[in-house]
Amino acid sequence: MTSKPTTEAPSSHSTSSSSPSSSPAPPSSTTSSILFQSNDKTPVTLVDIPRSLEEAQVPPGHRPSARIISGPPPRTPYITPEPRRGNDGSASTQSAGAQIAELMAAAAARGALEELRRAYSGVFCLPRVCAAETEAASLLNVKIPPGAKYLHGSIQDLRQTFIDTAPQFKLIVLDPPWPNRSVRRNQKAGSRYKTVANMTEMRHLLSSIPVASHLAPDGLVAVWITNKASIYDLMTSPARGIFAAWGLELVTQWTWLKVTASGEPIFDVDSAWRKPWETLLIARRVGAKVAAGVGLKLKPRVIVAVPDVHSRKPNLRGLFDDVLGGEGQEYQGLEVFARNLTAGWWSWGDQVLHFQGAEHWG
Repeated sequence: MTSKPTTEAPSSHSTSSSSPSSSPAPPSSTTSSILFQSNDKTPVTLVDIPRSLEEAQVPPGHRPSARIISGPPPRTPYITPEPRRGNDGSASTQSAGAQIAELMAAAAARGALEELRRAYSGVFCLPRVCAAETEAASLLNVKIPPGAKYLHGSIQDLRQTFIDTAPQFKLIVLDPPWPNRSVRRNQKAGSRYKTVANMTEMRHLLSSIPVASHLAPDGLVAVWITNKASIYDLMTSPARGIFAAWGLELVTQWTWLKVTASGEPIFDVDSAWRKPWETLLIARRVGAKVAAGVGLKLKPRVIVAVPDVHSRKPNLRGLFDDVLGGEGQEYQGLEVFARNLTAGWWSWGDQVLHFQGAEHWG
């Protein structure tokens, strides 16, 4: 069970405060998860992660009625040790594609920070309902959004069920459990968040997902990756990459820049070992015909957001509205390796109901 929820107030560029609340109010009908958006060459979108998940519990255009339990927003950047000069070994082991992707992400992050300093003076996250994080997950009392369908189980066990029952989707989002020694080392006893042991196992797992047969002809696939060069290469290699195996080609990449409650990167942008961003690779069918205007919208973007509890990312439904339709227009998506549900979407994974339990909502 979680402890008694409290409301954690955000800070603007220089102030912060918090106040307790035993019965959190429903989200304001006028406060969107998108706090700021620019229309530059590389658009910058400031997103509140908890609110994006609250919005995902209802159809587009409807007011969310419940608050998700969150972790307190980080107030100051994290300090991380740096390797001795010339001893990180990263450049010598990266492919040219991975090096270019990292340079693009760094440049996009710096540009986003500059744009926010120039054009934005508001808060970087909305008030949160905070409680101690719990790994307990009750399947007896779960919150199911309208129109949400889910497959609760592993890829291997439910693959045939998915093939037999799932439609084609305009957007397929994957957040794979990438191999991560740090996560395994620091994992709490009994933790439900599991990672794959190695890249060979991950290749086999991803290759077994029937993406090609369930992607709409003009659909998109979006895959979250970490900053490990071998992961970028696994997805994008022209000869042996997962995108190639799915019959896809990389279109663009979006960067999630993680910031503190006052808008500073959680790690130094120039850090050799820890980067303050994750990358979303976006792909489509090789040779796919793109609807008028969509191609112009498929360009690099920076999503700026204050992190929440471990493994929780911004919900992408609203962020793809301008790419796959108009604002508030519904389209059907699928999230694989999901840990929560989205109204009107399919979700698939062995932890698909994790954040839908009553203990995660106030």
